[in-house]
Order: sequence, then C-alpha cells, then structure tokens
Amino acid sequence: MHIKQSIFLGAFIAAAALGSNSWAQAYPTKPVTIRVAFPAGGPADVFIRQTLPKMQAELGQPLIIENLSGAGGTIGAANVVKAPADGYVVLGHTNDLVIAPLAMASAQYKAEQLRLVAPLGFSDMLLVARPSMTARTLAELVDYSKTLPNGLSLAHQGPGSTTQLAGEDLKAVSGVKATGVPYKGTAPIVQDMLGGHVDFGFVPLGMATVAMVQQKKLIAIGIAAAKRNPMLPDVPTLSEGRPERPFLHRQWIGLLVPRATPEAVVQRLNKALTEAVQSPEFQKFSTDGGVVTVTMSAKEAEDFYHAEIRKYGELARQTNLQPQ
Repeated sequence: MHIKQSIFLGAFIAAAALGSNSWAQAYPTKPVTIRVAFPAGGPADVFIRQTLPKMQAELGQPLIIENLSGAGGTIGAANVVKAPADGYVVLGHTNDLVIAPLAMASAQYKAEQLRLVAPLGFSDMLLVARPSMTARTLAELVDYSKTLPNGLSLAHQGPGSTTQLAGEDLKAVSGVKATGVPYKGTAPIVQDMLGGHVDFGFVPLGMATVAMVQQKKLIAIGIAAAKRNPMLPDVPTLSEGRPERPFLHRQWIGLLVPRATPEAVVQRLNKALTEAVQSPEFQKFSTDGGVVTVTMSAKEAEDFYHAEIRKYGELARQTNLQPQ
C-alpha cells in the first residue's frame, strides 16, 4: 500500500509539473485584453500603451486596451477580479487599487483578490501650492493654516486615491489644518491651483509639474520621498527633520491578474512586461515623464504587493481613514 501511494504521489507531481509546463508553452493562444481602470490619455493609460509593442512581440499575440474607468478605478478592478483567471484579462491600475477599498464602501473587491504581475515604474509625490501662497515650507504652511478659521483647502484625486491618503497622512504628522477637496484627476487640480481656487495638494512628479514649478506657476513645498529628486534638487523632502517618522508616498503603475491565475501564466506575463520596461524606448519615455522604472521577478512583485497591502492598511488605521 505504501509503495502504491508513493507511485501515485510521484505520478501526481509529474502530472502537475507537466500541466504547468503546458500552460507556459500554450499561453497565449489568442489576444490578451488589458482593462485599464482609467480614461484613455491619462498617465496610467499612456504608460501601459507604451509597453504594447514589446509585449506583443514577446507574447506573439495582440494586446487589446479597454478603458474601463469610473468610481476612482474601482469599476475596472472589480471587473477583472470577476474575470476568468486564465491570463487573457489583465488589469492596468495604480496603487490606488489597494487604497480604494479602505476608503470607499462601494468598492466591490479586495486588494487580496488580485496579484501584481509587475510594476512599470514609480513617481514621487510632490506637495505643491497655489502661486499666491505666502508659505514656502511645510512649517510655514502649518503655521499659516492655523491662522485661518477653516484652515486651508487640500486637493486630492478623490476617495481612495494615493493623493487622498498622502494628504490625510500629512495632516496627521504635521498638524496642518486643512479640509480635503476631491477632484477627478491631476489636471483639474493643477488648473484650479493655478487659478487660486484651491490651496495645496499632492500631484505625481513629472515633466509638466517640474516646468510649472520652475516657471513659478506652482510653489513646491516638498517631496514625499526618502531623498531629493534630481529633477528638483532644491526642493526638500518632507522627511527632512523627521527621522522618527519618514514621510514616504509614491505612485506606481502596474499590471495585475486575478489571484487564481496559474503561476506559469504570471511568469509569462512578467517576462513580457520586463522585456518592455527594459527597452530603450520605454526607458527614454519614462525618464522624460519623471517616472523611475523598476523590474521585478514574479516572486518579487508578489512580495512587494503584499507589503503594499500591509503598509496602506496600517496608514489607514493611523489616519483613521474609514470607508465612506
């Protein structure tokens, strides 16, 4: 009996290995759809589209972009969570997808239901203020806010966004007096800030933002990073002078799949995305856009994603962020 069990177990393991190899060899046999959870032309959409030529060449199948935006990216995320876990429906999103269920009662998914194939790159978060703002440092901004009966207006990209959580975290660690004002993206935030209609807020650091800071159209208060960004070397980090509580927030763009997607398929997608990110064309595009590229193995991406879930869960508790 023991011998028969051993033979059966060996056959089972061999069959499982063969099945995994079959997945790797067969996938993909038809076009792959990437459902981007944001409108066409937005930063996430544009960066994901830049990977298509190399990914298609590596996979040997067309990649089709479908923009499924709305509700802060939760509609697209919930849609992919419910899709077949076979690698033919992929989600294009940012780290907002981890934060959204912590802030939005309407989010119809949990971050744990998805698996990160790999991130494309990271953008530092820059704290900027309207051009007429007299405060030039975080300390001055805090002091100024406390002289106003209702405090300052703090722009963010809506509930469940990286910028909302960064703003709430800033209020918690600095004591700045401010009321959140939700927007539908970076562009309307900047437009209202230029017009003096909103006081300050976080935006992803990019060439357009840098240009506005250099032209003194926006006031750069600080960067939510561990070190200064070479694009704005004179702008301090918001962690400077806070060794006990580093203030670190950044935005990443990545591709994800339903959690139950076979490992061999995840590995195949990871390899194709890595090839695309490492290409000279994508590297130049990212540098021009102020995005720092990164490559991770499927295992590294998995570990990173779980760490992000833990980090944002803790920040939500620290800032008393509740689903609304």
